[in-house]
Amino acid sequence: MIEFIVGAVILLTTIFSVMQLAFLWAGQGAVETAAHFASRKFAFQAREDLHRAKASALSEASLHCRNRPGGYWGTAALTSLEFSRNGDDSAATRAFPGEAYQVRLTHGIELIVPWIDRILFLATPVPKIQLGDKYYLLLRATRWVTVE
Repeated sequence: MIEFIVGAVILLTTIFSVMQLAFLWAGQGAVETAAHFASRKFAFQAREDLHRAKASALSEASLHCRNRPGGYWGTAALTSLEFSRNGDDSAATRAFPGEAYQVRLTHGIELIVPWIDRILFLATPVPKIQLGDKYYLLLRATRWVTVE
């Protein structure tokens, strides 16, 4: 009887771990896609108005992160974009054609599988955040883009 209970706990833990890792894998793909589309939108609009291009890139990234499997409005608030010109962190006021910008997207993915959320939250070496009783891993994607 004890072997059955131990085996069932191990089996359930394994199944839940695979489920949570599949959700994280899909979330990382969504973050990569959102970074791609946000950087494209930024590249097309940056020459006209840099501040509006940053705002539209953030809205594009939030839209793609919200529309991923498991995404909702609450996780869209955990989306941020950082822009740096030619790899420098200096604040630019104007973008010129041909300038390279690094676009870094950070998005919080909620850990939703019971038992495994706490274990994975404590074990992963990535940035993470806990809001109340919910656990989030902050997944990142970086793209280089040239202003057109």
